[in-house]
Amino acid sequence: MPATLRSLNDLTAGDVMSRNVISISHETPLREAGRLLLQHQISGMPVVEPGGTCIGVLSTSDLLRWALQQSGNSTPRSVEHPLSCLFQCKLRGEDGTERILCTLPEDVCCLQRKEGERIFCNLPHEVLSDWQIVHVEELPMENVGQFMTPDPVTVTVDTPLPKLAQKMVDANIHRVIVVDRCNRPVGIVSGTDILAAIARGAA
Repeated sequence: MPATLRSLNDLTAGDVMSRNVISISHETPLREAGRLLLQHQISGMPVVEPGGTCIGVLSTSDLLRWALQQSGNSTPRSVEHPLSCLFQCKLRGEDGTERILCTLPEDVCCLQRKEGERIFCNLPHEVLSDWQIVHVEELPMENVGQFMTPDPVTVTVDTPLPKLAQKMVDANIHRVIVVDRCNRPVGIVSGTDILAAIARGAA
């Protein structure tokens, strides 16, 4: 166990971060940003100004906040009829019964169930993540800058993993943006990335 702890303490943000960063301009329409989140199946992305400097982050929580404001509600549970996943497709059988197909590739979602050549959704009416409450095509066309969370928590590539994790706990966030010396995004570390590092260290 001590050896595992020492190896984790030696890790930095650069060791565990996801390097394929998808960032958007603060002038990007919110609707287009929502489409990107769905397309790439991610829950957040850095917002940058001209030159690439990170000035904020847009997450599914920001989209949810917009949706709740529109409905006059304050909590996700008060949304009476959340929209289903946009990757669902209805299929009516010969007996008239309706089933829900999943149009995502196999093994992308944990709720998929394959039957023959088709993939079905096990829980088609459950709300499992924020973006399922929001219909992307109903998002406004105003700039992302009006909806993003400004002053995001950032770290550098050489930030030790324990310090990075503490930042996430203190700010009550699920991801931190890794930036270079010019404050441009070069990676993202999520809670999942940290858990994966722990799992590798314990193996």
